[in-house]
Amino acid sequence: MVLDDLFNILLGFLVGYYALVILALIVGIRRLRRSGFEGTPFVSVIVAARNEEAHIAGLLECLVRQDYPQYEIIVINDRSSDRTSAIVEQFQKQHPRLRKLDITLLSRDMPSKKHALAQGIAASKGEILMFTDADCLPPSSWISLLVRGFERNVGLVAGYSPYRLEPLSATARPSFMANLLRNFIQYEEFKGAIWSAGSIGLNRGWLCTGRSLAYRRAVYEEVGGFENIKHSVSGDDDLFLQMVRRNTSWQIRYVTSPGSFVPTYPPPTFGAFVRQRTRHFSAGKYFSFPMKLFFFLFHCANLVIVLSLLGAVVFGPSPGTLGPYVFKCILDFLLFSIAAPLFNETRFAPLLLFMEMLVVLYNSLIGPLGFIKKIEWKPELKP
Repeated sequence: MVLDDLFNILLGFLVGYYALVILALIVGIRRLRRSGFEGTPFVSVIVAARNEEAHIAGLLECLVRQDYPQYEIIVINDRSSDRTSAIVEQFQKQHPRLRKLDITLLSRDMPSKKHALAQGIAASKGEILMFTDADCLPPSSWISLLVRGFERNVGLVAGYSPYRLEPLSATARPSFMANLLRNFIQYEEFKGAIWSAGSIGLNRGWLCTGRSLAYRRAVYEEVGGFENIKHSVSGDDDLFLQMVRRNTSWQIRYVTSPGSFVPTYPPPTFGAFVRQRTRHFSAGKYFSFPMKLFFFLFHCANLVIVLSLLGAVVFGPSPGTLGPYVFKCILDFLLFSIAAPLFNETRFAPLLLFMEMLVVLYNSLIGPLGFIKKIEWKPELKP
């Protein structure tokens, strides 16, 4: 009897904690506002590229067609062993605003991607530093819309980067598992955007993506660049954002204009997806202890609530087993109904309950790998 009482108390605490976090995210998203800054500061778009011959041309086609009047593009070719460098050079001949830097040696103490970005920043001249990845396809209004977020007191602006999936072929439709993966990685990225936008709306700023990110050069210099987060292979986005929030008085904005969304190609296989997400999770090792505890309790709450549904199946429905899961579903639908229109992701409505189940499984199985596995940015290409 005592154990039952303790379990019910724990379950009640976790359900309440889950509800508090979801409601806070809703409040944060509703606080987001469009910025109206009309200036045109000089922008440096900086891209670290390593063995990206399949995608770099598509990115550069997008970047040279931006509708913003004053910007440069700096591509850092980080020890590529494919045709990345040659493709960038071809574009450079036709577009004088594009420059290529070559990294030939690894830094002794800085992870390779941060080292490449730091070299690009050092060579740039923009007041605003803007970042995306080599496998992204920024729309022509991307720079303009992110720059609009830089009101006088704003130091960092983050945006959304959904996965771009090719249309399904009528003659070669993917398997059920492949189609499931396609949908899940899109939904999981959308969930990340909810957390990013909601936390920034609360003036907290927990997460963001480096595929659509911009900050002032003054902010980069004020926090000492990447020096204080060089211990993490990942985190040139999340950890940098948190450093700006904790150590400066600059405000942070999240842009939700559809013309600012930066599509990117998904990992080609499930293994590549796991490796990518493991790398992303690895930055969590360097979150502050309160933030680690915050996320740990949230994921535990999500897992325990879903397991209560299993209890309802095994022992029969009851308020103590089915109630927590029904309550979670109501909260998830409420958050989804507010966030999905903002990110043009309403198509997930019929799949919401199933996708949320997969999110719990994903966070429980893949998340811990980021804390225990050795992480690399890009491995060497095999001959």
